[in-house]
Parts: sequence; C-alpha cells; structure tokens
Amino acid sequence: MQAAGCNEMLLATEAGELLEGSQTNFYAIGADGKTVYTAGEGVLEGTVRRLLLEVCEREGIEVVLKPPLLSDATGWSGCLISSTSRLMLPIDELYVPKDGEVSGEGDLVASFENGEGSLASKLREWVREEVESHSTR
Repeated sequence: MQAAGCNEMLLATEAGELLEGSQTNFYAIGADGKTVYTAGEGVLEGTVRRLLLEVCEREGIEVVLKPPLLSDATGWSGCLISSTSRLMLPIDELYVPKDGEVSGEGDLVASFENGEGSLASKLREWVREEVESHSTR
C-alpha cells in the first residue's frame, strides 16, 4: 500500500542502493547536472530505459551503470522514473518511510527543481520526441 500522493515506491538494498521502482526504472542525476546514474544489473531492462540510454549516448551525457545511493540524494540535481505508461517522469520529492512503514507519511529526503533547463526536463522531452518519431499514426 502506498501513501496518498505517492506515485511510486523504490526498491533499495540494505546498503541504500536504489535499484528500481515497483513498476519503473530509476535514475539519479549527479550534482554536476551532466551524469545519469542507474543500476546496471538486477533490474528490468525496459524499452523506455533503453531509449533513455540511447538518448544519453546521442547527447553526450555520461551514464554510470551503478545504483545511486539514497545517502547521496541531497547532492543530486534531480532524479526520474521511467515506464512504458509514464515514459520519463521527473521526481519532485523523495521520501523514505517512517519507522519502516510503507504506508502513511514519510520523511522528506530531498526535493528537486525540474524546470525547463534541468537535465531531468530535457531527458523527458528527448525521450518523448524519440517515441513520437517511431510511432505510427
């Protein structure tokens, strides 16, 4: 069960490595605003994830295939989730459950500005354009 207003729950290791969502892939954008971190192994390699990795390569954005750490979240410039139904969705706020509860309110870990110039916003747009260019009408 998810708290009201919660869009997705992320799966993490005991070491705080963020692997993926229950229905999505997960990405963190480094403090430099130019590097994308995502788990390289042990996650579903979805179609939208593949598109994102292709877009990053095309745009010269470094991708580090290593799970981002929750403990680093306050230093990220942003983060996103992806799925076939959502495409790319920038995350505005990241919470952790209180007292190990997965329902109810959580503690705010980090919040992100996803304005027009942010890498999260650009990635969302580039992936959307890529999907549209390959769609049939």
